[in-house]
Amino acid sequence: MLTSIFSVAGTIIGVIIVIILLFILFTRCLAIIHTGEVGIVERLGKYTQTLEPGLHVVMPFIYRITEIVNMKQIPLKVEEQEVITKDNVVVRISETIKYHITDVHAYVYENKDSVLSMIQDTRANLRGIIGNMDLNDVLNGTETINTTLFDQISTTTAGYGLNVDRVNIDSIQVDQTIQESMNKLLRASREREANIMEAEGHKQAAIAKAEGEKQAAILEAEGNKQTQILEAQGKAESQRVVAESVKDQINSINEGLINNGQLYLQYKNVQALEALAKGTANTVVMPSSAVDSLGNIPAVGAMLNATTQKAQAKSESKTSED
Repeated sequence: MLTSIFSVAGTIIGVIIVIILLFILFTRCLAIIHTGEVGIVERLGKYTQTLEPGLHVVMPFIYRITEIVNMKQIPLKVEEQEVITKDNVVVRISETIKYHITDVHAYVYENKDSVLSMIQDTRANLRGIIGNMDLNDVLNGTETINTTLFDQISTTTAGYGLNVDRVNIDSIQVDQTIQESMNKLLRASREREANIMEAEGHKQAAIAKAEGEKQAAILEAEGNKQTQILEAQGKAESQRVVAESVKDQINSINEGLINNGQLYLQYKNVQALEALAKGTANTVVMPSSAVDSLGNIPAVGAMLNATTQKAQAKSESKTSED
């Protein structure tokens, strides 16, 4: 009876052990590779194949998945390093690299630590780039540094089975004393620019003021000129009107003289005689032509004839008496 019990128990234990062994063997044969990863399979220590994402059966003991390689883009923070610039200033630079694996076999088997090699090359190339630049160029040229560094390490890292996608300079720090000196220079530069801008403002204001005064003077002179022109034109017009009036008078006199010139002269002679008569002289000597011209005036002519006749009568009477 006991023998039978021990026999059944031993059988059950044996079955359980076999099941466990089969389960272990089965689980060791199955391999699941996730998306974005690949598996490296070796047979007795020698590379045989690369497993793509999915479920795979790998014979245990002989075949073995030695490494799961991540094929996604990987960001890597490079440890901060001190670099000397061309003008002998020590700067501390930190950077970030983004890369992905392109050749699994080269990445795993052709370099003991491809990532470490990439970091070392990056740091070395960065020292060379910064060493050929002045501090101001370094501080103001991070984009140029990124581009130059990317071009230099891309070719080198290709031999490690890696592809560098981007290099970024995160920060550039200088010594405290250098920073203080730079701040002083920056403040001085800003004050100088402010003074220049203020002086330029005063200059522009003075120019604008002078320009305004110039324009005002020009406008005033132009106004005076126009006033003088208008006054001159007024005087000229007035003189022209006066001249026209005088001309009209002269023309009128000329026309009168043409038609009654002799009478006009006789009238003037009478006026002259009148003026002489008002004088203190008792005797007036006149040329015969003037007397003759006066005789042409009817009243004067009659008076002269009467005077002549009386004179002749007196002469005749005196002659008869003699």
